[in-house]
Order: sequence, then C-alpha cells, then structure tokens
Amino acid sequence: AELLYRMAYSSIMRESRDIGAGLVDFHGRQLCESDSTPMHCGSLPAYIKGIEQKHHGNYRQGDVILHNHPYFGASHSPDYGVLIPIFHDEQLVAFAGCTGHMVDIGAATPGFSVDVPDFWAEGQVVNAIKIFEAGVRNDSVWSLIMDNVRTPEANTGDLEAMIACCRLGAQRYTALCERYGLDSVMSAAEDWMDYAEKMMRSRIQAVPDGIYEAPLAWLEDDGKNFGEPLKIVTRVEVAGSDIYIDLTGSNEQVETGFNCPFEGSVLPTANFAIRALLLDEALPGGAIPQNDGVFRPIHVIAPLGSIFNPEYPHGCEARFTQINRIPDQVLH
Repeated sequence: AELLYRMAYSSIMRESRDIGAGLVDFHGRQLCESDSTPMHCGSLPAYIKGIEQKHHGNYRQGDVILHNHPYFGASHSPDYGVLIPIFHDEQLVAFAGCTGHMVDIGAATPGFSVDVPDFWAEGQVVNAIKIFEAGVRNDSVWSLIMDNVRTPEANTGDLEAMIACCRLGAQRYTALCERYGLDSVMSAAEDWMDYAEKMMRSRIQAVPDGIYEAPLAWLEDDGKNFGEPLKIVTRVEVAGSDIYIDLTGSNEQVETGFNCPFEGSVLPTANFAIRALLLDEALPGGAIPQNDGVFRPIHVIAPLGSIFNPEYPHGCEARFTQINRIPDQVLH
C-alpha cells in the first residue's frame, strides 16, 4: 500500500488514499491487508471470487488481471482491482491484489454517475481481463481501456502503480515461501486467521444475546426522484459468538445508480462496522490482524432486489452515502 501511495499519479490515490492492498490465498481467504480506506477493507476476496467465475484457476506466472465488474465482486465500477497470481514450485498458492479508485472510467458524465438506467452507463466495465499474459502486456487491451477515459494520463500512472504494488506483494510472499517452505508459511497463516477469529468471537460473546434495532433511518432521494426519501432498516442480532446485520425492510432497489453492490460494498462495510465497534485499535487488545478470521463470525442479510442487494443490471456506482449509513446504524 505504501508503494502505491508513493507511485500513484492521481490525488485520489496518492493523497486521499482511496485504495486497499493485501494477500489472498488460492481459496479466496484474505491473509493480510493494508490499513487504508475502510470501505476497501475486506473487498479483495470478492474480487477474487469474481475473476474465478471467468478464469476457473487458469492462470500463469506473469499474469495481471484487471477487474471492476460490480456484479462480480467489485465494490463499484470506479474501483479497479488488480490481481496477480502467486506461484510456488509451479503451484498456484495465493494472489497479491490491490484496489483503487480511478479518476474517470468513461461514463456519461465525469465523476459519479447517478441518473443512469443501468450499470453499463456508469462507465467502462472490465470483467477479469488479463492485461498481462505470462508477463507480456496486451497493448491492444491497454489502448482500448485508456482510449475510453477522459484522464488517460492519470489512469495510466495509477494502473502502473497498482501493478507495481501487486508485484511487490507477490515477490515478498514468494520469498517467504522460498525461505521457510509453503507448509510453514500456510500453517502460520492458518494460525494467524484462527487467532483473529478467536479474538473477534470473544468480543462478540461479551455482548448479551438478543436483537438490537437501530432507529429507522432515511436517505434524501435516489438522485433523480427528488423529495422521495429512501428507507434504511437495520437490526443486529447477537447469537453466542456470531453476529448478524439484517437490512431486511430497507428500500427497494431504485432506478438510478443509487444502489449498493452486495459482495463488494455492503459486506466489507458491515465487517468494518463490527471491527470498529468491538476491536478498536486504540484500546488494549485491539491490534488484531485484518484477515479472513475477523470476517467469519459476521453475517449480513440483505434481500435481493433491495437498495443493499440490487438485481442485475441496476446501476450501483453512487453507493457511497448508503453504505456509510451502515456503520452509523450499527454504532447507534
């Protein structure tokens, strides 16, 4: 992540630090992640799941995959994901990945697109495309992407920084495997994830079992139908060492881009909300590693067809204010 901050061209990555970076094993479990923008925390596993639906494990050394499809794991289409498969002894063992908000992705209007009919109108969709294959850049694909944005210079600089970020992660993970052996590295990773899960479950168990309902909340409108507020319903159920965030009853999906991708945005935000509440790093015992173990006890319910789980191909780019209400509601 620090490499990406230093190398990025645009202010949104370099200064706003609207990025995430981490390592994910070949099962799609997050091993570690940078301490960066909260809404990027925990999103990489969904990106891995998304690219797997196209490639099914068909990767080679030197591949670089670019992905931003919001219905296949991306947090929303401006958040490009770069994933690099990591091999040890010719065996796929992990992915190095990062996410970052691009200045422009070629939508009908610069910046966020709200009044759109579907997600295709929100900008160029890059669905698990190999921009490098076996170490060779696909110049035709690269040109196609950069020729369809308003800010090709910034996008090129940022994308090259993202690739360098992932290559460094892959290099360092490979060096660990070469030094200690894959069995030792993965055994340590399993312990690391189990430790994080144990700590999270212990904090959840300290909360009395029951259902906790937040007050009914509202959003002003969907960006088109002004004066028609949207409802947010949130209840949290604590059951032993598991916690459930139930958004049932929240507004139905809307006709604009004011919906939220479930896997890429709603799940990571809910995980962040619980982590911030129960594992505050400023308090003793709060310095718990950010990995798959933290997510295991947290479950999110959002009915398909709602603003927090829209049906394909509804627009879902302008999802920022809605998912920020989830921590507001949970922390209430």
